[in-house]
Amino acid sequence: MIEYDKGGLGLWLLLQIAGTTWPSAVPPALLASGISLVMGLYEDVDLVTRDRDLFLGHPYAFQLFAVVVGSLLIFKTNSAYQRYWEAAGALQNMASKWLDGVCMAVSFDASGDAGHPYLEGACSERSTEPHAKTGSKGGPNHNSYVADLIHLCSLLHALALQHLRKDQDLDNLVTASERIRAPALQKSQSMISEWSIFSPEHISESHRAAKLPVIGGLELEEREALGADTVGRPLPTDARIAMVEGWFMRRMIARQKYEQGDTSATAPPILSRLYQVISDGTLWYSTSAKSADIPFPFPYQNFVEVMVWLFSFLAPVVINGMVFDQVARTVGTFCVVLTYHAIKNTGDVLEDPYLPYDPNDLPLVNLQRSLNQRLLSLGVVPSAPGPSSCPSPKLDSLEAVDVVLAAEMREPVQVSKKVQAPKTHKANSSNSVSACLGCIPVTFGFAHLQAANFK
Repeated sequence: MIEYDKGGLGLWLLLQIAGTTWPSAVPPALLASGISLVMGLYEDVDLVTRDRDLFLGHPYAFQLFAVVVGSLLIFKTNSAYQRYWEAAGALQNMASKWLDGVCMAVSFDASGDAGHPYLEGACSERSTEPHAKTGSKGGPNHNSYVADLIHLCSLLHALALQHLRKDQDLDNLVTASERIRAPALQKSQSMISEWSIFSPEHISESHRAAKLPVIGGLELEEREALGADTVGRPLPTDARIAMVEGWFMRRMIARQKYEQGDTSATAPPILSRLYQVISDGTLWYSTSAKSADIPFPFPYQNFVEVMVWLFSFLAPVVINGMVFDQVARTVGTFCVVLTYHAIKNTGDVLEDPYLPYDPNDLPLVNLQRSLNQRLLSLGVVPSAPGPSSCPSPKLDSLEAVDVVLAAEMREPVQVSKKVQAPKTHKANSSNSVSACLGCIPVTFGFAHLQAANFK
């Protein structure tokens, strides 16, 4: 996706070539101009075209044809524009619902008392210890449970984006704590690029250049489960999403039934909303997948191509019969054919919002990073809340957000196979929230979970 400046009377937009679709319309426009030029250079042909009694009495028929073709292009472009914005809205709703599910699960499981209106944060000292009342049930503490949920949600979202952009390579999922290059801006269409930007090779290369960061990375056991089914056949991308959603649900149900924490103390009618919200996120994923799984209808696409190319060959003939100056003929033919093909190419690019044909695809890597940053902030609470606190925004919380936003730009964090004990923070420390965020990433992953926790 391209962010651009609308100022300068639009001159900056005129000077920007990346992301435009008109360059790929130049070849057919040159072809049509060549036909017009050849017809004008041959004297016998030019004499016939200039005689309106013999050649062209009135251009009404061609005008009607041009209006029909233009209407077809406008309808196609509007449909592509609607697909683009529907996809963008569905992606936002999908991420929002899954994020709400994690927020509920984290809040329901957090311990607290009357002195903690926001409950305990994920990195507070009590959250890293066995639960005071239900600790005898076993299972990970609240800190580790939050890490599991954040990892699963990040993985689920990344797999959903992989399916939407038709990416089956699990190597394109990397650990979020690693230093990841920003995805390079895709090449703009050029006079010959239309023959390559839609190719599978170009799309695969674009996927490798835009890897998706997953909090906690991809464990070996997870990779084996997601890579193939029980008979060794490659697992489809949509089946991977269903599998990880099942892990998500199982992890929360295991917490509710068999492990310590306050999740089991939550009223069942309230707790049921947690699972419903995650299901709503999956529903929005299905909505976003419409544009990825169902292409623009072939009959309409084929008919548009036939009509546009027929227009490209008829336009120079008709224009030569109406305009007698050779320069005006050639320039007019070039502009008209260029316009029609540029509109068609714009619809071709927008109708597939997830595929990296050119820089106009949806910013899937940025959306994944945004989700990761929001996930990392769910376990953070003010260090010393209370009625006497200043009602203005706390610097601690704002600094914490800055730490989250910069988390993926730091040096790689080595994830230990065992949960590292978070630091102990004082209640009045000005850097407590920021330090808390620093301890979260090292707990991500499934390595600390034992099979007994899911029995």
